Amino acid sequence: MNRTSMISVSALALALGVSSLAALPVLAQEDISGSTLVVYTPNEEGMLDSLIPVFEDQTGVEVQLITAGTGELYQRIGSEAGNPQGDVMFGGGAAQANANQELWAEYVSPGDAEMVEAGKNTTGFFTPYQADGSNLLVNTEAAAKAGVEIDSYADLLAPELKGKIAFGDPTASSSAFAQLTNMLKAVGGDYESDKGWDFVRSLVTQLDGITIGSSSQVAQDVANGEYIVGLTYEPLSFNFVQSGAPVEIVYPEEGAAFLPATVQVIKGGPNEPAAQAFIDFVISEEGQTIIAEQTAGRPLREGVDKPGLPALSEIPTVQEDGAYVAAHRDEIVAKYKSILEEQF
Repeated sequence: MNRTSMISVSALALALGVSSLAALPVLAQEDISGSTLVVYTPNEEGMLDSLIPVFEDQTGVEVQLITAGTGELYQRIGSEAGNPQGDVMFGGGAAQANANQELWAEYVSPGDAEMVEAGKNTTGFFTPYQADGSNLLVNTEAAAKAGVEIDSYADLLAPELKGKIAFGDPTASSSAFAQLTNMLKAVGGDYESDKGWDFVRSLVTQLDGITIGSSSQVAQDVANGEYIVGLTYEPLSFNFVQSGAPVEIVYPEEGAAFLPATVQVIKGGPNEPAAQAFIDFVISEEGQTIIAEQTAGRPLREGVDKPGLPALSEIPTVQEDGAYVAAHRDEIVAKYKSILEEQF
């Protein structure tokens, strides 16, 4: 989703047939019914349409959504810091949230105790709610026509794929940046080695000057057959698999990093009680079950499994060094920019 809009989704609640209110947890003790919650989010419509009406119906809070790319929303929240207009940032990666802690109010939901270890709010400022894995999305028909098999990052350097690889802009997109750091760690073992950056340099050559505006568009273009393979992330990819498009998810043999997407209260926002209630809901058993069963997301609450996707134990993975990436984000982005400037 790479657009900016304001959408009231209250009317969707009845149309979608929301679940029993009695099944939902008790949220904020303070009466928030009748108030308005402004949510900034890069999340796709399926996620929003599944979660927001249930929250509205349970609490009586009207949700207004501001949708755009993560980078654009962070810029907006930063520019509004003196007079915040939003209450919640819902989506984007943990590294970016961690690098902008000054924008968030401190809050740890009571539900945090029920989350798996990788889903804990360890800083007090942002709450993981799902794991987004970096993966390759392959158009099986286009790959067969080109005579290529793609199982790894190394396979992306095949001559047949030059100009046929879709990748976002790591300098503006959090998911593309996550792919960049995933590649560096998986191929080079860390974020500084020549081996990792040499691979990135070769990949940029393979891109042939093409950069896609958003990760959503990356997946869409692969599904349409415009590109043979894209570098994107699991929830988006899974949506296209479920839609029946001729695509398959490939977890690169070198390893895929699964990074938490986060939700946080905007510091000084006009409706902090409702913002806290929203976070409570997203990580509640009800919210996490909705994410598991009605969206493409991979939940992080103990005991809530994800149907239709392999378990993490079955996927080759690498462990992101979140602290390093947060501390060195600007350097990594600058180095990627310098590679682009060398070649184009």
